[in-house]
Amino acid sequence: MMENLSDRKTLMSVRELAKGITYTEPLLTGWKPPLPIRRMSMKACDAIRKQWHIIADGEDITPPIKNFKDMRFPEPILKKLKAKGIIQPTPIQVQWLSEEVMMPIAYGEGPFGLIICPSRELARQTYEVVEQFLEPMREAGYPELRPLLCIGGVDMKSQLDVVKK
Repeated sequence: MMENLSDRKTLMSVRELAKGITYTEPLLTGWKPPLPIRRMSMKACDAIRKQWHIIADGEDITPPIKNFKDMRFPEPILKKLKAKGIIQPTPIQVQWLSEEVMMPIAYGEGPFGLIICPSRELARQTYEVVEQFLEPMREAGYPELRPLLCIGGVDMKSQLDVVKK
């Protein structure tokens, strides 16, 4: 994976790399910000980005969204954030795109995210926080997301079992 990143290639699954698949267009999604957010003027969007020290570049940049509810997070995530005392998104979260819950995912696709940490301890802490948010999602009937903690000194068989799922 790191070799692909160093070549400035998009992070792709082994299956995609083996088949020589390349993506030239972003994946389409049905997710849209709420109407009042979509109707914000470019000047208002730029003012929010300036206030939050956000630099965004590209075409059709999603407008910044200043609260989790307008990001259309599932209710279990909103409850978990509130329980943890997290009431406002960080600047990187203000300028974000979301995949649609109902987007079909084909067998073998993924990973859908990669978090690289500078230490085993931080990797484990990050994994535990991710797990805390996924538990209420599973309980509410959302599709199962399976995180994988991949660090040295951990049984490879248990890691491979998660990957196979």
